[in-house]
Amino acid sequence: MMFDLITIVFMGVLLLLAIYIVFKFLGKFPNRTVHDVAPYLRPTDMETFQAILGPAEETDFRLRLSPEEFSQIQRKRVHLLYEHLLRMSHNALVLTEWGNMEWTGPQDKAKRQLGQKLAQAGVEFRLYSILALVKLRLWLMFKPLLAVHSLTEMRKVAGIDAVQAYMRLKLTAESLGGLYGREYQQDLSSRL
Repeated sequence: MMFDLITIVFMGVLLLLAIYIVFKFLGKFPNRTVHDVAPYLRPTDMETFQAILGPAEETDFRLRLSPEEFSQIQRKRVHLLYEHLLRMSHNALVLTEWGNMEWTGPQDKAKRQLGQKLAQAGVEFRLYSILALVKLRLWLMFKPLLAVHSLTEMRKVAGIDAVQAYMRLKLTAESLGGLYGREYQQDLSSRL
């Protein structure tokens, strides 16, 4: 009886996972080319991102505010970091899809090499962002954890430095964008 119940639950989870994967692939952007990148990027603010992950701002809040006030500010900062990571993760996905197209396309060698580097940098940042988003979501679900944890520890997750990984992604995208002209490169840079 217990084995049957476990089997049914397991099969239900597998079925839901299969349905999710099918919907994910059916909704995938078809062959993202250079023309399908810039309009789909979401604005990011690296200064704010670095400030949230840096120790200076958090230390200042810890010293100036009561524990209750700090907890409220920290919760807002977690939400702000979460929003930044959602945007940056989306951008990494868009750039990864573009990088894959350039890497496998019939273009010249420079575009293929930069496409490969862009895809790799995108996957690295996506890995970081997915793990960091899960961690932040857990912190938000268990409110007392916010007072204990520091957002500076979110700079590195699974050995990936968030700022370095996103900067590598951005610089690689700008380099590849430069092969399509200075104007395109500037437009791409301003959106990242």
